[in-house]
Amino acid sequence: GGGGGGGGGEPGRRAAAPLLARGWPSDGATLGGTVADYAEMLDALDDALDVSSPLRADSPVSMQVLVAAAADRSQLLLKAEALLPSLLLRATPLFALRVLPSPLSQSLSPAAGRRRRATGWLTLEQSRKLVLLGEREPAASQVPLVGVWVTGEASLDSPYVWAATARFSRLAAPAVTKAGPGGAFLLLVYQTPPAGEPAPPPALYEVAPAQAVHPAAAHTLYGVSMAVPLPPPPPRSDGADAVLFEPSACESPPLARLLSRRYPEASATATARFAAEATAAEAAAAADATAHRHR
Repeated sequence: GGGGGGGGGEPGRRAAAPLLARGWPSDGATLGGTVADYAEMLDALDDALDVSSPLRADSPVSMQVLVAAAADRSQLLLKAEALLPSLLLRATPLFALRVLPSPLSQSLSPAAGRRRRATGWLTLEQSRKLVLLGEREPAASQVPLVGVWVTGEASLDSPYVWAATARFSRLAAPAVTKAGPGGAFLLLVYQTPPAGEPAPPPALYEVAPAQAVHPAAAHTLYGVSMAVPLPPPPPRSDGADAVLFEPSACESPPLARLLSRRYPEASATATARFAAEATAAEAAAAADATAHRHR
């Protein structure tokens, strides 16, 4: 459960998922993906939970969105699916341990340092203080790890927090990982406060794997479907088939800037072309409207 989030900007608000167009189902209700779709989801899940690479902020879990349109354009069918390991994790609040001051921990103290999703590892130093390590920090492979830290989320009910803890639970290196009884480990959450409010102290939890959602299956597919009614398209005075959306050319400053960085010699031409296309489209629309009025 929980909302998605994107890298940068407000945390926990956006997630990236491929949008796949499919034919209208024969029963008018059941929308499903293909074998190839789910094969790609499995690959994406393995990539997302791979501890050898940073956890992606925009797609921490494997998701896809299927869409189909009725032949009469009366409605859309949408189905969002998420593929997850059959793993259930329980988090129990603990009294917070002291955190060893470091540039990383100090950067997460103010609210401004928690606006971006990030995660890493936890270890303990001799005085039982928690030490925060970055995902790619070399020391993470040289000390016993006792858990993970996460920031950029307002609550535990987040795919990003789940993915960070699921990755740690999959670590199978007893010499490196120091997990508690039953595979329990620590989760330190630097929660993102509402805009304008101060950052709360980090919250510490003990996370323990519980019984799998479906013990006989290695993975579980979750989905939610909805039908979206569409308004009837307005009639066209010229008798042509109506369309729901009409794309029009427009000037794109961000695209022009991108082109100027990659192809300096083409940037001026591209900007001029966008403006010319927009002018031509407006002129054509005006001429079409004038023709209709004289009919």
